[in-house]
Amino acid sequence: MFAKVLRLPVLAHGGLVLAAMAAFSLIKQRLDSSYVAARHPVDYAAGQLAFDAQKIEGYYAHMIAEGTLEIYWQTQFIDFAFIAAIMVLSVLLGTFVARLSGPGGYGARLGIGAAVLGVAGAAMDVMENLGSFLMLADPGNIAQPLALIYSSFAALKFALLTLAMAGIGLSILVGLVERLAGAYRPR
Repeated sequence: MFAKVLRLPVLAHGGLVLAAMAAFSLIKQRLDSSYVAARHPVDYAAGQLAFDAQKIEGYYAHMIAEGTLEIYWQTQFIDFAFIAAIMVLSVLLGTFVARLSGPGGYGARLGIGAAVLGVAGAAMDVMENLGSFLMLADPGNIAQPLALIYSSFAALKFALLTLAMAGIGLSILVGLVERLAGAYRPR
């Protein structure tokens, strides 16, 4: 998949990155609005990293009392569009930065690595969502091991996506240094 993207004309590749960023932003706005409408009592990171079945049951009980648990269900489905946007953006941005870094250098490798980490982070988000659906099937009776698995996937997701973002920044920096060093090599 990466090879096909790397063969795109640079301007087309850059245009796709911008389009992916715009789509990501629009989907994120919709996801955030749905999350707020669900009246989840804590921010999504705190909720996903609870690691405690009783806490999560409390969050669900709050939404049941508010009459918004159905909106939270819908939010989980919207999250799949967000996950797809993360995957697409990761591949396009990582490969774009890699190709701007120059072929074969460390900057390019970091860009490709960032793309892989972004896709892996999105895959952990899918697993987390599946755990969420299992918990939502019986929101008042969540098994502690399920809560641990759910939050573990969330923690892996956050870690991988953070590493992917750092990889993009590093790829840009290293690629720039490599290009400058190549331009000023003594002959």
